Amino acid sequence: MKYLPFLAGVCSLLVLSTVKAEDEPAQTVAPPDTEVHVFDLRVKDGRYILKSGHNISNNAGYDNQPYFTDDNKALLYVSVRDGKQTDVYQHDLKSGKATQLTKTPHSEYSPKTYANNSAVTFVSEGGNPYQSVWKLDRKTNKSEWLLNSKEPVGYYAANADTDEVLFWSRYGWSVQYLNLKQDEVRFVSGNAIPSSPQQIPNSNQFSFVHRQTNGQVWIKAFDPADFSIRPIAPIFDSNYDYGWAPNGDILRMVDNKLMVWPHKAKGYRWQSGQNMISYFKGKAGRLAVSPNGKFIAIVEN
Repeated sequence: MKYLPFLAGVCSLLVLSTVKAEDEPAQTVAPPDTEVHVFDLRVKDGRYILKSGHNISNNAGYDNQPYFTDDNKALLYVSVRDGKQTDVYQHDLKSGKATQLTKTPHSEYSPKTYANNSAVTFVSEGGNPYQSVWKLDRKTNKSEWLLNSKEPVGYYAANADTDEVLFWSRYGWSVQYLNLKQDEVRFVSGNAIPSSPQQIPNSNQFSFVHRQTNGQVWIKAFDPADFSIRPIAPIFDSNYDYGWAPNGDILRMVDNKLMVWPHKAKGYRWQSGQNMISYFKGKAGRLAVSPNGKFIAIVEN
């Protein structure tokens, strides 16, 4: 299926309209108060140990969607600092300095690194009825449209090495596959939960969260090589956010406890890890693990 051509005026816009995903507030609703915490992460005898946690956002408002840069030196996240809109910030892990990366008239969400950290991608709001993912070049500080798709994008994962993207459609509650090189789009699955697709470590496969017709919710893998889908791990609670450790383990927060689905699952069950109840006053939800596995970011609601 080929994309329809777009008007030149549309392509020249710097931002597109975005429908926010589940944890992104509607325009008429104030964003929830959330904070981003970063911990040192160690693995000993198969157990994950979190230490030296500190709040890196320290902002009375919405701070969310952490993502570590490819070089393990910084953390991207979104924050509302002016009480009006959400912008992308970068936190330097060594110096603790925060740098604002986007300064558009609209809100940006879901920041990620792209092409070995040479660019930052994000979903942006705008005045156009369509929405998509934009790419900010770090050297030129110029933005361009990454996906020439009319499908409204809520969450996404982009593999710059293969020019492939898996995204969650806000309106369709589905996941769809894009091949930028071949200008191809394919429907992958319906009944997709509002959770960001991710690239599975050490592979070109993607993962997403799917609610089956029997009501069960599973983290599943999608392989662009043969368009196959396979179940990986079930989710039994209402937190659908998770993160991949570089060794292939899956980490989640459940009732402020770290839960681990080992890549070599013993009995195929979640293993209970470190209890973080004494650290968080609120409820821990979204998380991200650095590519080298030495840091973990956790969002507190």
